[in-house]
Amino acid sequence: MNEVIISILTFNKLSYTQKCLEALFERTTPYHRIVVSDNASTDGTIKYLESLGNKINLIKNSENLGFAKAHNAVIDMYPKHDIVLMNNDIEVPFDWLEKLTDFMKKGGYGAVSPAIVVPNGLDVGAVLDSNARGKSIISDANVEPHWVTGSLLYISRQTIDLIGLMDANYHFYYDDVDYCIRMTRAGIVFKCDWDVQIIHHNSVSSNPAQKKEMMETSRQYFIKKFSWK
Repeated sequence: MNEVIISILTFNKLSYTQKCLEALFERTTPYHRIVVSDNASTDGTIKYLESLGNKINLIKNSENLGFAKAHNAVIDMYPKHDIVLMNNDIEVPFDWLEKLTDFMKKGGYGAVSPAIVVPNGLDVGAVLDSNARGKSIISDANVEPHWVTGSLLYISRQTIDLIGLMDANYHFYYDDVDYCIRMTRAGIVFKCDWDVQIIHHNSVSSNPAQKKEMMETSRQYFIKKFSWK
């Protein structure tokens, strides 16, 4: 059995990275390798990551490559493996990887995500309106999502071989939406496993103004690319 590659991006916010990795070390079953790709952090993150030694494989980028480009480099480094994309502001439960793997294999899915614990229930995916603006699906099994979260997304190697890499024209945001739309158009089914529930400290690496600007740029690119209406 090949290892599953867990690809984590970091950009500052050291305390969240520490929580993320400590949970991974404690709660993840065997057959995995953690690859951390740092996007030029300046807050002590690099020193901490270096201190972990062989617990992780560390990639030190000289600039902030963004979400898709940095993950794509890791995907290319491990051409035979399933890949888990993960943000550094995630906290996983015990046996999360084993459960997601079983769920994906038994269902024959091309990709799976966990549910995200939110104050009013579970975020289990999202739908897009005609302007490509998203709305989360909260604890509703009757709505099929247009996409599931890229904050933690397990993608099979078969899916990657068929769909290809993520679109690096997105610096941040909509990259996961794009990938899920491409899967759907290729006839690949993705699902959210409600039995695996994560904590996501959303968008801690960007301030609200930065987030709004990046999201709007990505939304406009997405609309043009897919002629979304």
